[in-house]
Amino acid sequence: MTFLEKYANVILTSLNLQKGQNLLVRTEPVHWKFASIIAAEAYKKGARYVRVDSNEKENQLLYKARVENSLEEYLDYVPTIKTETYKIMVEEGWALISLNGTEDPDLLSTIDPNRNTIIGKAIAEAGKPFREAVQNHRIQWIVAFAPTEILSGKIMDVPPSPQALDKLWEVLTPILHLDDEDPSATWRERGLTLKKRSSVLNKLQLKEVYFKGPGTDLKVGLRGKARWEGGSSISEKGIEFSPNIPTEEVFTAPDFRLTEGRVQITRPVLVPTIGKIIEGGWLEFKAGKVVNYGANSGKDVLDQYLAMDPAAAYLGELALVDSNSPIFKSGKTFYNILFDENASCHIALGSAYPDCYEDGGSMSEKDLLDNGINISNLHTDFMIGSPDVDVTGLTWDGRKVDIIIDGEFVGEFA
Repeated sequence: MTFLEKYANVILTSLNLQKGQNLLVRTEPVHWKFASIIAAEAYKKGARYVRVDSNEKENQLLYKARVENSLEEYLDYVPTIKTETYKIMVEEGWALISLNGTEDPDLLSTIDPNRNTIIGKAIAEAGKPFREAVQNHRIQWIVAFAPTEILSGKIMDVPPSPQALDKLWEVLTPILHLDDEDPSATWRERGLTLKKRSSVLNKLQLKEVYFKGPGTDLKVGLRGKARWEGGSSISEKGIEFSPNIPTEEVFTAPDFRLTEGRVQITRPVLVPTIGKIIEGGWLEFKAGKVVNYGANSGKDVLDQYLAMDPAAAYLGELALVDSNSPIFKSGKTFYNILFDENASCHIALGSAYPDCYEDGGSMSEKDLLDNGINISNLHTDFMIGSPDVDVTGLTWDGRKVDIIIDGEFVGEFA
């Protein structure tokens, strides 16, 4: 078995692809060779049919061509065939693999922000039903990283080349546990650790979580029925699967109305919806809403993001990760949300995961909003943790709890 075949099998095992199940692999064209390897391994496991596809934002060259050249009157058009295809896939119970790894993180840095916003908003609105199906675990899904030569050069701070890609794989291999005898077993064990940690948090019944550090003094409020999750999930059909490889987080849905204070964004963020990078960013919240913000570079990205959906100015996710994460220990910024979010604590502006609230998966949109669970067409993680940021909690019965101190989980969280 080759290295990439081994990686493909880890992804498929974590997805828990079932015999006779259809599989969608969604990725940029640059990853189609790896996607074909995944397809071959999926067929060996009994897949009924495998489709490889790119949505609009996952084909960056075509997307850039549209932003730069389309008539303005057509910028908000989304073909029905796209939305109907995804609707059928949900109805038929397909599984989804998203190979996450942009070919060139700087490719869209020069496109017109207003035209980009029009297209991005239309795509996000049209994709809402499929996104909600994924967030509610109606289907099995997993996000996995696939590097490219250009991205490898940026991460490793060397010229893009096959050698840069090899160097990055040397960093990725221990993070993904691909050097273990049985990587899938290692990830199952990691999932159990995260489930134990989320169980401890659920028993505590936290009312508020505080972040304190350089440039950060933030309070995030939770409802009494908020639930912490981590590790594997269960699909609507009762199939256990892991949504992310790698995963180091435990996360919940905060009450979007109860965030207060200022927070420093501690790692660069490549915002997928826009395709541009924010560095040295910060956010200020009042009554749950982002009321002020800035960045050393990329403030215009925040301008565009917040203009795309009013609900994107509120939190949908709160996640805890400590500095024992092998991604953090690598010392690298990956310019990839999947990896960078698993390097530190983070918050997400935009939609929440309804399963992180008691009975949330069966609630109407009105009931979710009434209970403080944010609904948005967008969801982007912003990293806010570091060894200099302490995380503490306040329980509903008034107890103060240390959670992460000097960058590491403490006490029963460790």
